[in-house]
Amino acid sequence: MNVDMECVLAKRLRVFFSFAVFSMISLSWVLPFSLSGQGAKRILLPGIETELAQKQIPIDFAETSKTLTPLLKKAFSLHGAFRLSHPKESRYSIEFSAKGGSQVGISIFTGNTRRIVKNLAAGGDSIDDAVLSGCDKVVLELLNIPGFFSGKISYLSNLSGHKEIFVSNSLMTSSQPNTNFKKITFNASWGNQGQGIFFTSNRQLFNNIFFLDLSSRKISTIANYRGSNLSAVQNPRSSQVALILSSTGNPEVWIAPYPNSKPKRLTRNKSNESGPCWSSDGRRLIVTSDSRGKPQLYEVSLSTGSLTRISTNVSSHCTEASWNPRDSSKISFTAAVGGGFQIFEYSFQSRKSRQLTKGFGHGLQSTWLNDGRHILYTERSVKGSTRLMLLDTELEGAQAKALHGTNFGNCSQASFYYSN
Repeated sequence: MNVDMECVLAKRLRVFFSFAVFSMISLSWVLPFSLSGQGAKRILLPGIETELAQKQIPIDFAETSKTLTPLLKKAFSLHGAFRLSHPKESRYSIEFSAKGGSQVGISIFTGNTRRIVKNLAAGGDSIDDAVLSGCDKVVLELLNIPGFFSGKISYLSNLSGHKEIFVSNSLMTSSQPNTNFKKITFNASWGNQGQGIFFTSNRQLFNNIFFLDLSSRKISTIANYRGSNLSAVQNPRSSQVALILSSTGNPEVWIAPYPNSKPKRLTRNKSNESGPCWSSDGRRLIVTSDSRGKPQLYEVSLSTGSLTRISTNVSSHCTEASWNPRDSSKISFTAAVGGGFQIFEYSFQSRKSRQLTKGFGHGLQSTWLNDGRHILYTERSVKGSTRLMLLDTELEGAQAKALHGTNFGNCSQASFYYSN
């Protein structure tokens, strides 16, 4: 063997040895994490586990009855903080048991040792409601944040051939239509007590704003002024309602003290305003406006009606803001990028935006869930079909999950309500 060949082999051996050492170090490196608020632990997951899985709490429902397990699996598979695991690999075993009527008992155990962590109980109008309420209690116990499983979703579906308002539980395992107008219906949003839904429809020829009381089934007219009456969103902390009306010419923001009271004009612009969105404390309001030519997000002064642009630095077309209910420094919104629409998050603290959705389809109409972690949004395919998606915004690399199949029709414009 000549000297040149020996040098080449020696160099290759050094490279191989360095790579082997680096690989061993990489495989032994484990990030400490504690989603449950307990002390940080170093856990070495098997090589087949993805980086995503390492950021989730492994759980199982080993001793839960087969009648309750399917709903539990669907619920926790949607929550980004958890992953379903084999009992031998889980950090917690969660056992649900029916207690008669619409009541369940919940026991939380540590993984293999089966040491009891907590005993809980939950109830509801049905056994499914009790299970979902119990899931929320488990989330609160393990993560110290609210669960969203007991919430309700209103949305639009064309299942009957026309877009009608449907109401479902958070998993869309129980859903029913609440209108049958066979007219154009849009901009549905919950009243702040969950008692009913504001919506816009041309059921009386022109676009007017109505309120549907879900208990009495009574529909009352909120706004039928001259021009277009486009949307109504209630303040989460008071009886106030923000309305978009064009009775003076172009669509402007109006504020009504109560749903059925006479509104006062807030903005006085030549531009078009739309999509009002309240902060969770009810003290701030965001709208979409084309005051500079193209639609952008603006905060509206509730005292003067002046507009202050929110510089998302993402696109010349930004709409459909939704305020995070637990962190007022964050909003989600829709932006036109790359020839389509996607959902972004903007931080008032960092003054930066980050993209939440990607892919060939469009992301539209986002709304935060009560935990301030997950969002619901509409995904529109390149062929035009729509479905409701759930996304964990805190789990880096998380994939959005569809809440329903094609048997629900084309679903869009979700609004979420959770009773505190």
